Amino acid sequence: MRKFCFIFLILISATSPGFSQKQGELSKVGTGMAQFLKLSVGARAAALADAYSTAANDVSSLFWNPAGIQQIPRFGFAVSRYQLYADITHNFAGFVIPLNYNTKLGLHFIYLSSGDIEITTIDSPNGTGETYNTSNISAGITISRRLTERFLLGFTVKYVSEKIYNESGSTFAFDVGSQFNTGIYGLKLGMALTNFGGKIQLNGPDLDITTENPVTGGSTVSGGRLQTSSWPIPLTYRLGIMMDLFGPNSDIAVSEKHRLTMMVDGNDPVDHYLRFNTGVEYEWNRVLALRGGYRFNYDEATYTLGAGLNFNMGRFNALQIDYAFGDFGLLGYVHQYALLFNF
Repeated sequence: MRKFCFIFLILISATSPGFSQKQGELSKVGTGMAQFLKLSVGARAAALADAYSTAANDVSSLFWNPAGIQQIPRFGFAVSRYQLYADITHNFAGFVIPLNYNTKLGLHFIYLSSGDIEITTIDSPNGTGETYNTSNISAGITISRRLTERFLLGFTVKYVSEKIYNESGSTFAFDVGSQFNTGIYGLKLGMALTNFGGKIQLNGPDLDITTENPVTGGSTVSGGRLQTSSWPIPLTYRLGIMMDLFGPNSDIAVSEKHRLTMMVDGNDPVDHYLRFNTGVEYEWNRVLALRGGYRFNYDEATYTLGAGLNFNMGRFNALQIDYAFGDFGLLGYVHQYALLFNF
């Protein structure tokens, strides 16, 4: 027990707010592109306030921790929709294929859209009658291996693209993650390094330099183009722990019908201060799950709530429906829905 307490305190200290941020250090907030890569994928993870690097064991693991897809027993498919503020929508689709007992292959696609935004100018502050939109895409392929019965490792290569009106930019990145069962009172650890890759530089026809003709009043493209700066995508390091306080697989209190799991994550993005996530999940009879969580050191996002239903439709079929509710402070409340299917 003394050994367990020592490990637990070390991990809590390492993931607590301020651990990696020195006093007076210049903030890097707002210095990265592709911010949609920070948004939650999967309603279960969102309901747990993103404390999911260790708990990830479904198709949404393709986003959170590529090692987690190794825990999916069969073929897996999932879709989720994040209904955000200002009519912004964030959509995810993923598919996992078992190659053999020790190896799983996964594919994912993420699409974020701002919806139509009215164009305004100095001459037309109430709108020109035209609209534009922004869209963001992430698509990748994942491979996960079971190295031992306690240690899982995963790797993802992905394409990331961002478009604003007529300007766009893209890059490639990769994620790497692991999950480890310590064997000490059911304590499990998770680690993920995500969005390690190049920079994005926006480019497009709206950056063309035009020259006005004083005689005709028209304008022509002079052949030059304004050059924008390139910015990194949000490289993020996640470290998490989780434990079943009671449940079928708990080393503390065994219960076949009830499970209570606690999770703690620290995530350290390159363009923000270290953040802290906590979540708790109660599951009854492997059918109904109730979830809650809290985010620390975020600008507006705070508490989260959610629920899930599992339907066993036969030996090789299982359906899971999840919902999450989150408070984003001044930005209002957000909702996320997810559907997962194993066959």
